[in-house]
Amino acid sequence: MTQRDRSRTPREIYAETADQVRLVEELGFETAWFAEHHFSNYCLCPSPLTMATYMAGQTSRIKLGPAVFVVPLYEPIRMLEDIGMADQLSGGRIVLGFGTGYQEYEFHKFGVDLKQGREIFLETLDFVDAYLAGDPLTFRGEHIAMPETSFSVRTLQKRPEIYIAGMAGDVDTQRRAVERGYVPFFTTGWNTVEVIGQIRAKVQETYRLAGGDPASMPFALQRYVFVTDDRDEALRAADGARYVRRIAMAMRQGYGELDGAFLKETPAADEPPLEEIVEHTLIGDAETVAEKLVRDIEALQPSHMSCFMAIPGISQDRVLKSMERFGKEVLPMVEKRVGDLGKVGVPVPGARAA
Repeated sequence: MTQRDRSRTPREIYAETADQVRLVEELGFETAWFAEHHFSNYCLCPSPLTMATYMAGQTSRIKLGPAVFVVPLYEPIRMLEDIGMADQLSGGRIVLGFGTGYQEYEFHKFGVDLKQGREIFLETLDFVDAYLAGDPLTFRGEHIAMPETSFSVRTLQKRPEIYIAGMAGDVDTQRRAVERGYVPFFTTGWNTVEVIGQIRAKVQETYRLAGGDPASMPFALQRYVFVTDDRDEALRAADGARYVRRIAMAMRQGYGELDGAFLKETPAADEPPLEEIVEHTLIGDAETVAEKLVRDIEALQPSHMSCFMAIPGISQDRVLKSMERFGKEVLPMVEKRVGDLGKVGVPVPGARAA
């Protein structure tokens, strides 16, 4: 939900997102994820659970969830109640992604110290787990305290799937993943398969130190996807991916310049040429994208793959066409090579606590 063009309103972007979600449900996709960011055109979705709840009424089967809640910016008790209500309204289709957040610009506006993000994040994960264990809930931590309470609204699911963004080298985070069945989740940008493999290896080592079996570790990643037979259009898609990276890095590293809520596009350090971005992402004609996806699956064995398909700078009709071709042309070719995609990768483990 990036607003690259100032003339496009939030309402238009939300409507286009809704159209995309309805289409991918028809195509058989499992999950629609909604990012969270604040006070900039990087992403016009400050409340991903609101978007997920809205889409619950627009869909019937697809799972819906935040990727991710920036948990230090939430009042945690209200967050749990909102999750419970959203899961009830969706018929038990909410999936959950949690992250620490990384943008000082956002934290500052909320009056939250970014340096405390990790400890708030870990405590919130413990609070969520205590909530999912059932009533009554009593919790006392450094940042969260709740007297004995029974909730009038709880999740319809006993335990929604939970994904954790980043924290590849954080043993405390990965220990919770091992014990509770969380799925480590990573954005990969235009990194090569070799670099993504290094990220996976780092997570596996941390997972091992946290008491888990690296061989059975679930692993989720996000890839840019755009299907086109037009080389110029492929380069425009790569330019859109580069734009996202540029403004994300500007916010992450604190050098972003804003005109109101609109970020100035500044080249990121060591960014590759557009042709190389096309090569390293799932961009190209259907056969090429299928070949790259098979390569990713065989090399990385993901338990989940998130497709970043609404690339800024590409018109809505072309985004929808790319999605349709991915579902109808690319995935059948991939399944001929690797078999049923529902069985690819390791299964997401059940939580020991459950």
